[in-house]
Amino acid sequence: MSKVTKKVYEARSIYPDRTKSEEKSFTEVNVLVKTLDTALLLLSSKEECVLLTVFSHIMDFARRQDENVLELKEHKMLEVLLEKQIFIDSENVIIRRFALYLMNALMDNTDMKTLEPETTEGILEVAYSFYLQETDDFCIEYLSHLLNMCLRDPKVAQGIVENLELLQKFKAVIATSENPDTIHNSIEAVHKILLIQSAEEMLEFTTLPDFPIDRIICEVTSKYQEIRLAALKVLKTLLVDTGDQSAFEPLHRCFHVLEQLVKAFCEDPQGPDAVEIIEVLATALRSEKMTKLFFEHNLFDLIVEHLKDQIDILSLELRCTIISIFAETAKYVQYLVRMHTAEITDMFLGCLMENDPAPATFVILGLNRMADNPDALRRIVTEFDEGALQKLVSIFQSPEVIIKTREQAAEFINRLLTGAYRDTAGELMDLDIPGVLTTTIQQGLPNLSIDLILSLLVIVESLAQNEEYRTVLGQHRPLTEQIAQLLMRSYAHSILVNNIFRCLCTIVDEQDVREVLLENYIVSSIKRALKSLSNLVKTAVTNFILQTTRFSEFIDAYIDRGILEVLMLFQKHAFCVSTWGPAIESILSKCPTMKFCIRNCLTFTDITAGKDFYVSRKKFDDFRTFQDILRNDCSPLEAVLVVNFDRLEADEADLMRVPSFCLPMSDGAGDHTWCYCKRPADPHLPKYLETLNQTLMMHGLVENPPKVRSAIDFDNVAKRTKIIAEVVHNVMNDNLKILDLNSTEECSRHAVRCHLQELRYVYHTNFIPLGVVHSGCQFERAILFKALADQIGLPCTLERSVDGRMLYNEVPMPLEIDKDVHCDKKTLQFMPWRMLRPTHVVDLMYNVGDLYPMQSRQALQYLRLY
Repeated sequence: MSKVTKKVYEARSIYPDRTKSEEKSFTEVNVLVKTLDTALLLLSSKEECVLLTVFSHIMDFARRQDENVLELKEHKMLEVLLEKQIFIDSENVIIRRFALYLMNALMDNTDMKTLEPETTEGILEVAYSFYLQETDDFCIEYLSHLLNMCLRDPKVAQGIVENLELLQKFKAVIATSENPDTIHNSIEAVHKILLIQSAEEMLEFTTLPDFPIDRIICEVTSKYQEIRLAALKVLKTLLVDTGDQSAFEPLHRCFHVLEQLVKAFCEDPQGPDAVEIIEVLATALRSEKMTKLFFEHNLFDLIVEHLKDQIDILSLELRCTIISIFAETAKYVQYLVRMHTAEITDMFLGCLMENDPAPATFVILGLNRMADNPDALRRIVTEFDEGALQKLVSIFQSPEVIIKTREQAAEFINRLLTGAYRDTAGELMDLDIPGVLTTTIQQGLPNLSIDLILSLLVIVESLAQNEEYRTVLGQHRPLTEQIAQLLMRSYAHSILVNNIFRCLCTIVDEQDVREVLLENYIVSSIKRALKSLSNLVKTAVTNFILQTTRFSEFIDAYIDRGILEVLMLFQKHAFCVSTWGPAIESILSKCPTMKFCIRNCLTFTDITAGKDFYVSRKKFDDFRTFQDILRNDCSPLEAVLVVNFDRLEADEADLMRVPSFCLPMSDGAGDHTWCYCKRPADPHLPKYLETLNQTLMMHGLVENPPKVRSAIDFDNVAKRTKIIAEVVHNVMNDNLKILDLNSTEECSRHAVRCHLQELRYVYHTNFIPLGVVHSGCQFERAILFKALADQIGLPCTLERSVDGRMLYNEVPMPLEIDKDVHCDKKTLQFMPWRMLRPTHVVDLMYNVGDLYPMQSRQALQYLRLY
């Protein structure tokens, strides 16, 4: 076999033609680009070097001035970037950074509201995709800024919350990123998301295991101010809820956030973000759990120590802002002693006195809460000498002060009136508080808030507890006038109407107040309140009526000006108002005339003495008809008997003179002028009463002893009833024959009717004084019996029969029932009149003075029912 050797070098006989290769290849081109349009066209290039060069020049152009960015917008740079998907697929990270930078610059100068919905959706779609797949730190920074800007639109924020994959990446970036700009924009984005969520959605969002709450808390002490401010905004929103289901449920997290906030404040109490730190800390301390940690871990002492060290150099505004945290902790009484010992009360007083015209609302709120501590209250009262109370009065009076501060000032004064009434009330009266309240209430709604007005009304109520102060308030007539006019304008607010009526009840005892109220349309206000749809308003006004029926002028107004009419007609609409019925009865109990017309009876407690008592022989189905007869100058068809013991001669002002040309001509000589009177004089009734008293004295049947004046002595009821019945019989027995109870014959009603007709002719009217009636049957006699019984203190009723033609009287007598302790004389002897029940009918016609048990045969015979 021959040996084969390997060739080391082989000569090449054929070489490639380089000239031809160069002719086929595209050589490098250097072109001078001087227009922006041309540069934007080059963004369609596939060459990285071209894209890098163009982006570099465009970014340099954009950085020079803001107007250049606007020029880029005009040249559709935003649309070009969206068309190219912001170069999301570029492998060169520098190109992606350039594209995102320019995108952010364009978006910074674009109002999201001006963009078309399709454009916004395109930006978000690309941004979401970019954010999910990007890992470069700078790109994520730009994307975070882009998302933060897009979140200005609430719809975008809602979309991020619903995109769970994006949200997970977003929270992971916050938790792990070390880029300050990324952290800042991400935390800002979290705040925008929280703002569009409801309480339930926020709770669900922030309690997820991967929510970066701890990272946000840590950033409170970041060295970058923007990050600190962003973190503080998020925490301020979250710390509103520190309940058992919130992100701050763990105690260690609560302590962590308090510690971070206190640390951040103590490092620089005068820092640019000190106010924001205090606001967040104050929000946290609204929770009792947070406040407990704040005191137990001596964070309170740490704050106070740094505050005292800096207090001389801190501005007044900053100093008063810092103590807002103490206004929150003062809400919890268990810490007030410790706070007062730390001179917090003095800090509040200093801010109150030094701020002009008024301090922040929380300063007065803090003082109000500190007043629950006795030592703090004494310290506040001592400040009265320095004008503290005067300052509070000027605050709630001044329209230039914000309404919340005015509300707190008025509420604080009420708190002082509760805790230190003597000092506070005396000082307020020295400051002319009636005049101050008048000018303040005069500002009216809507310049005053409802809460402020309520506090002012409470001040009036508190001062009116003292009789001397109430007199001063009542004599200041403009104050009552303003309250009455405020009532007329307040019916849109039921709680305000309720409190105005309650306030008026406290000062209505003063004569000036009553006069002003009746002059300032209180009647129309009452009518409107009675027709209100609010049960609260109807309860308030009926209670006011109950309180004011003690005064005759109000009774007259209620009857004559339609209040009683409204009460009667609207009863079916007031079934939920417990004071509606009592208000009616309260009016009627003071006016026996209207009560008898409406109820057709008078009870034991309905006394006819001391006033005119009118009884018509006609029974009215509608009491307003009789009311019109009494009010208007007309004469009824039936006689109206008038009872009055105190008018011996008619008042000249009550006489209605009839002109002579209205009288019928007569051939006879003499004076034909005459007059009539609806309130006639009655000189006879006093004489009957005097005769009755003499008879009672002869028999030793005087009025009940003073010690049992409000009770009844049953031993002499029958005897006194007998004597009164005989007096009535003697007076009204002219031309009437005596009949037997068992007979079916009626009394001579014709004789009585003729007698009344004669009296109407004599008095020229149907209004006849009862004392001149000398011929009467059951009707007239029952009225006189009731009138005389009321004068001597004998309990009796006056009842009208169903047909309206007959009146009768009933008296209370114990029924002798064996072994019935409830009817025992000893039991009933001192029973109040209001608890008595009628038991016997009084016979005034047949067996005069006899008492017939109710439902007995004799009683039914007397009433002609048997």
